[in-house]
Amino acid sequence: MKKISSRAYLPDQDHVIRHVPWKRLQKDEDGNILGFLPQAFALRPTEESISVSWLEYFEGNREAKIKKSVQELRAVRKTSKKSAFGIGNVGTIKEICKKSGKVVKIVYAPSKGISSHSEIRHIPKDDLLLLQDLATHAFLELVHNDDIEE
Repeated sequence: MKKISSRAYLPDQDHVIRHVPWKRLQKDEDGNILGFLPQAFALRPTEESISVSWLEYFEGNREAKIKKSVQELRAVRKTSKKSAFGIGNVGTIKEICKKSGKVVKIVYAPSKGISSHSEIRHIPKDDLLLLQDLATHAFLELVHNDDIEE
């Protein structure tokens, strides 16, 4: 586990992982997951930031980091086996937002039970084009929840 102070900015080369419920996944007519809907990255009315987990917080190879991130989230939040996780590069997320005229901050913000918790701050609530860009160009890796061991 990395040692970093709370509210520190995540390095551009690092990655964040976000849980995406089944209803916010893009699917074909047979129910096969194709990717993420823009709504997967939309703020709820009461939220001020998008919750993610910092992948590089954990030690080990990429597979181990993904597994630890998913297990940590499952320990505090119910996740459907049909849900998925999106992985995005911090620098890419910031660059996509900047091209849309939005400057976001991606900050380490540990929470109770989720030591790797981080936030994408200053995402606008109603910019569907930006949310679509995040869904298709920033969060490029999709991990099926049921592919990760308990």
